[in-house]
Amino acid sequence: MQVRTWFGIFTLTDEIIVGVELFQKNIDTLLDRLVGEPLLLRGKVAGVDLCDLAMRYGFVTSKSEYDSMLHELNIGLARKQVAWAVAADTRIIAAVEAIDDIDETANILAERLKEWYILNSNETNLKGEELARHITGLGGIDPEIRTMQSFAEALLGLYSTRLLAEEYLKENMHVIAPNLTSIAGHILGARLLSIAGSLERLASMSSSTVQVIGAGNALFKHLKGKAPSPKHGVIFRHPFVNTAPKKIRGKVARAVASKISLAARYDYYSGEMKESLKDDLNNKVQGIKKIHFKRKSSG
Repeated sequence: MQVRTWFGIFTLTDEIIVGVELFQKNIDTLLDRLVGEPLLLRGKVAGVDLCDLAMRYGFVTSKSEYDSMLHELNIGLARKQVAWAVAADTRIIAAVEAIDDIDETANILAERLKEWYILNSNETNLKGEELARHITGLGGIDPEIRTMQSFAEALLGLYSTRLLAEEYLKENMHVIAPNLTSIAGHILGARLLSIAGSLERLASMSSSTVQVIGAGNALFKHLKGKAPSPKHGVIFRHPFVNTAPKKIRGKVARAVASKISLAARYDYYSGEMKESLKDDLNNKVQGIKKIHFKRKSSG
């Protein structure tokens, strides 16, 4: 059995240390190890405190030296983790905003392509990617068809790029914000980060703010007295919200927003996955629906 600590690896047999491999006594090297793999920072090995072991095997000469090095490592690790989180937030936001830009551009180009195709052919029910693939497969040497095919190929390139960006979100949202991703999904979760500006800002928002985030125009009209208070913003895209009966949509939106807010806080402050959050949300929404349908049937 091996126990990997921040300053070395201890090999144990029947809770007795039978081998020791000390790491290089260099803060930067130790930090790189800590970032790359889980190492024991505090505790005991074979019943002996880590500080005593570090002195016993000559890694440090005193308790004060041990405490000083461990303190320096903790500060360095915290800085690396914060820097990584900020950079990760930025990359996620860039990816989801790129997807939004691609969607907007692709929709415009797809409409132009369809209009152009109809001018040269009959009316068609094909649209978007299906139409673009159909056009690229057309035969003939007509210059206009060739130009249209080049247009269609460029559009297909956009769709392909969108898939790559979404795949990036799938892979990285689970790492950066596992609880948020579990509750909201990788696309909606990333969009919430984008609107909030960062995971830190999303984690600091109240659930009532999360509920209407992205509903800027509706909220502005409400504040001017020209419309009722919005019941939801971008979280309308959550399947629990957009499939809920209209009469309980506000309640469901509040339940979803509450769990999203809690999930963001877990992700930002601890990074630990809380499997119970998703089950709690499912139970809460089912409870709201059960009460609604019970009242509906009795009424």
